Amino acid sequence: MALPQHEYFLPVQAGAALHAPIAGYQPDSSGDNISRLNPHFCELTCHYWAWRNLKDTDIVGLNHYRRYFDFRCRWPQFAADKRFVPTAAFLRQPYHFPDLEQWLRTADIILPVARHWRVSNTQQYASYHIAADWQTLRQIVAERSPQYMPAFVKTMDRSNTSVGYNMFVCRWDIFDAYSRWLFDLLFEVQRRVPPAADPVQSRIYGYMSERLVNVFCARHHLRVRHVPLVMPIDDYRPGLNISPLHATWRRLADDMHFHINTDRQEQGK
Repeated sequence: MALPQHEYFLPVQAGAALHAPIAGYQPDSSGDNISRLNPHFCELTCHYWAWRNLKDTDIVGLNHYRRYFDFRCRWPQFAADKRFVPTAAFLRQPYHFPDLEQWLRTADIILPVARHWRVSNTQQYASYHIAADWQTLRQIVAERSPQYMPAFVKTMDRSNTSVGYNMFVCRWDIFDAYSRWLFDLLFEVQRRVPPAADPVQSRIYGYMSERLVNVFCARHHLRVRHVPLVMPIDDYRPGLNISPLHATWRRLADDMHFHINTDRQEQGK
């Protein structure tokens, strides 16, 4: 697949140990790697490769071949978490990066815009994935890093907003600290919970990490700058994107639904 060109981009082939090499891509199977675990760890095999093998890097980030930070968005606080564009049009325009050094003076990490659910993040995971796996993760967090449990409860059990996609930009020290914590937890989950036979649910560790970045940021009181995503697609058609007004209204409606139901549940106890 054609990719946008920019000096900051390093194309990395995810799961390279399981596939034929792609010319022009850095395989995630070199050096210290977990490339063979890609069916279950998803883009985290690239994350792990970067963590263990990149050197002399001050700022590091991760996006996907079909998801990019939309740094050109003028009003990110009102935008939908993502918008779709035709692939050809996306590739014709030079990809724009801001002055990341400047941005990271006032923020500790750049993350996608958070999604707002009508239920807590814990309930949302149980609805779309395997609830028992989430309970195992909770137990492991309590065992291996109990100091994170207040942030876990706050962001997962008592909140309906969550950043996803396993995308970020931050300085190396934060990346290193997050990676050490994240993979310590996920490898322990892997030891206790084998991947499901279903190919979607078998991506368990990638799904968990999407939620865990929220816990890490809350635990360390990180200053987060949210940036929406742009997704190039070949079959783009008008009507796929929602307006900032619609996006804002939907968030408010979902938040109201969540808080009303939470209040009812608390009153019923």
